[in-house]
Amino acid sequence: MYRPIKRSIRHFTDPVYHRNQVALWQDLTRTTRDVGNWSAQGIERANAESLFAVLSFTNTPIHSKFQCLLCKAMQLRGYRPLIITHSWNRIALEYFRLFGIRHIIFWDQFVEEAVDEQEGWRHVNGLLPQQLTVQQIIPLQFQGIEVGKHALSVTCRRRVEGQLDLKNPDTAELLRDNIFYAVRSVIAAKKLLRENPIQKMLVRDCGYIPNGSIYETALQANIDCVVYEQGQRRSTWVLKRYTAKTKGDHYFSLSPQSWDRIKMEPWTPEQDRLLEKEFAERYKPDSTDDTRRLQSGKRIKLPEEVRSQLELDASKKTAVIFSHVAWDAAFFFGTCLFDDFEDWLLQTVKFVAAECPQINWIVKLHPFNVFKLQREIRNEESEIRLLRQLMPLPEHIKILRADTDINTQSLFPLVDYALTVNGTVGMEFPCYGVPVVLAGTGRYNGRGFTIDPATKDEYFETLRNLHAIPKLGPNETQLARKHFLALMTRRQISFEEIAPMELKRLHEAQSDVHDNISMRARSLSEFESSGVIRRLGDWLVEGKESDILDSELTGTATEARQ
Repeated sequence: MYRPIKRSIRHFTDPVYHRNQVALWQDLTRTTRDVGNWSAQGIERANAESLFAVLSFTNTPIHSKFQCLLCKAMQLRGYRPLIITHSWNRIALEYFRLFGIRHIIFWDQFVEEAVDEQEGWRHVNGLLPQQLTVQQIIPLQFQGIEVGKHALSVTCRRRVEGQLDLKNPDTAELLRDNIFYAVRSVIAAKKLLRENPIQKMLVRDCGYIPNGSIYETALQANIDCVVYEQGQRRSTWVLKRYTAKTKGDHYFSLSPQSWDRIKMEPWTPEQDRLLEKEFAERYKPDSTDDTRRLQSGKRIKLPEEVRSQLELDASKKTAVIFSHVAWDAAFFFGTCLFDDFEDWLLQTVKFVAAECPQINWIVKLHPFNVFKLQREIRNEESEIRLLRQLMPLPEHIKILRADTDINTQSLFPLVDYALTVNGTVGMEFPCYGVPVVLAGTGRYNGRGFTIDPATKDEYFETLRNLHAIPKLGPNETQLARKHFLALMTRRQISFEEIAPMELKRLHEAQSDVHDNISMRARSLSEFESSGVIRRLGDWLVEGKESDILDSELTGTATEARQ
C-alpha cells in the first residue's frame, strides 16, 4: 500500500518526478508505435520447460528494452523468458508485456510467501558477530552464498559512503536489514530453482541484493549465468558467462582463454593507429562516443599548463592516485589489499604524505562523481569528506576534484606513475609506458604490465621506492596495448544495427531516459536476421566460453567502426 500512495503524492507535488514519469510513458508510447506490430510474435517457438530467467530489478527503459531484445532472441531459440522483478516496476512490466512476455515473478511477493520473517532473523542472528566490522562482514556466507559482500555493497550505495561507520546505529541497522534480505533471498532462490526449470539466467548488478543472492544460488546449481552491462562506447553492451569459480572476475575483463589468444596475435602499425584513435574518441571533450560522458566540459591541456595550475614541482616525478566511486559496486569484484576503496585511498594518501615527498602526488577523484552525485542530489564527493581528517595536506600532494576542467588525457604525457585498485586507468597508462601499482585483483592484474603487490607491506614498500622504478619496456607496453585495444574494441558488442543508443550530456541527464535505445527492426524477420542477434543467440544457447568478442559478431573492430 505504501509505495502506490507515496508515488501518487510525488506525482502531484514533485515537478521533477512528474516530468520523469511523463518521459517514461512517452518512451513506451514511441516504442509501441515502432515495434508493436511484431514484438509479441514468436511466442509459439518457446518451450515451457526451457526457461531463460532475467533478473530485472530496474524500471529504466534502456535496460528493460535491452532485456526484451535478449528475451526475444532466446524465445526464437526455444526458450521461454521468465522475468524476476519487483511489483512496483510498472514501466518495465509494460515493455515485457509489449514483447509478449507473460511469465513474471514478483520477487517482493515471492520472498514474503517463501520465507518466514522470524526464520530469516534466526539465521541472521546466528551469522552476525557481536561487533560489526567490515572485515568480519566481508567473508559472511549463508549456505555457501556471499551475503556479507552483497549487504555491504547495498549499504554503501544507500548511504552514498565508501567507508561505512558501523558504530553509527543507523548504518549498523541498515547493514543488518540488508543481510536479512540477502539471507531471505537465498532461501527464496532455492525455492525458485526447485519450482522452475531454469536453464539460463541473465543478470545485471550481480553484487547487490536480491540480484547477488539469486545469481550465486543459480551458479551453485550449475545454471548457465551471463552478466551484462552497458558498454563504455555508445550502442555497445558487455556480456560475460560465469561459473561459481569465476564469479569474482570483473564483467569488463578478458578471460584467461581470451587473453592467451589475444597476446599471441601479431601487433601491427595499423593496430597502433586504431589504439590512438580509441584514446582520441574516448577522451575527446564532449565526446558522443563515451557512454559515461566523463570528459564533458573539460579541456585537454599541455603538461606545463597542468603543472602551473596544480603548482607541481617541475624537478620531481609525478604520480596520480586514481580514486574510485567508492560507494558504487563497492564489493562486487576481486579482492582489495585494504578494507574497501576508501580505506585504500585514506591509507595511501596518509602514507605518501609522510613518507614520499620526493614525488608530486595528485589525488584524482573519479569524474563519474559528477553524474553520480547529480543523480543522488549531493554536491560533494565522499572522498573529500574522507580526506578532511588529513588536511591540510603537504605541498607535494594536490587534489584534483571530479569537476576539474582538466581533461584526463592531459595527464598521459605528464604522469610517471599511477595507482589504483582495479580501475580502467590501470590498463590505460601502461599503454604509454607508465608503471601502475595495483591494490586489488579481479580485472587485469597478473597480465604482465602492472605492479601487483601481494600484501599491504609490499604495497607500501613499493610506494616508498616508486621514484626509482623505470618506465615500462617495449614488451610490457605492447602487452598493455594489445590488452586495452582488445578489451575496448572487441569485448564491447555493438548493437548499433538493431538498437542504436541515445545519450544526453551530463547537464541534460535529469530523467530515467537520459540514456536510451531505440529499435530499428520493423518486423520479426528483420529482427531475427540481424547479424548481432544471430551470433549472440548462438553464444547464449550453445556457447561455453566466458567471453564473446565483437570480431566474432560483426567482423573486425575496424569494420565495426567504419
